[in-house]
Amino acid sequence: MPKQGHFAKSTRIKQLNNFKVKKHFPGNTIPDSQLTDFLVARFALTAKKRVPRDSQEAVQRFLIELADQLLAYHGKLSDLVPVLLQDINHRAPWQFYMQLLPEWDLLQDFLKKEVPAVPLRQRCYLTGLLTKEEVSLVVAQLLADKASAITFLKQPNAPAALRQQTAKMLLATIYHDSQIDWSKVRALLAPFPFQVDPNLDAGTKEWLTALSRQ
Repeated sequence: MPKQGHFAKSTRIKQLNNFKVKKHFPGNTIPDSQLTDFLVARFALTAKKRVPRDSQEAVQRFLIELADQLLAYHGKLSDLVPVLLQDINHRAPWQFYMQLLPEWDLLQDFLKKEVPAVPLRQRCYLTGLLTKEEVSLVVAQLLADKASAITFLKQPNAPAALRQQTAKMLLATIYHDSQIDWSKVRALLAPFPFQVDPNLDAGTKEWLTALSRQ
């Protein structure tokens, strides 16, 4: 499991991709620590091929982070997903969301089918399912807050009310009809290039750098 607030290392990604789902018979279980391995392997065998190639790594990395914390949140996506999205907002460029959101329904359908079937000692069942529109609104709010924060970088003493008003205005600019206007997100955030954490492993840095240039 990656440390909270850190993407899994590229070596961990390779290990997960090479994980073999063994055939389990009635009464056989796997430890909770193998939930992520199991789900990533099942995803590779089933749904991953339906994700555009350019988006596969973003979707898989989100799945890894979600699976790593799924049991701690008792399978309640409406509690877990907003927390994950907010955390990722500090660690990945906005293009991460642009790749993830179109695949949300596919990813959630995969989880609905596969999570209850994982042979854990105590089965996990998903609750608090989210529509793509609900997830999009969470992302839009995060991006509006980020753009507002950048706006006031040189005004650290700006009133909180002004910051909130600016974020609300920016949200109305980038989000309408339950959809994010990515061209407007790009216009807002392009002047402020994403800074890749130099302490990350080479593979993750390479992925984030390429992602930020899309």
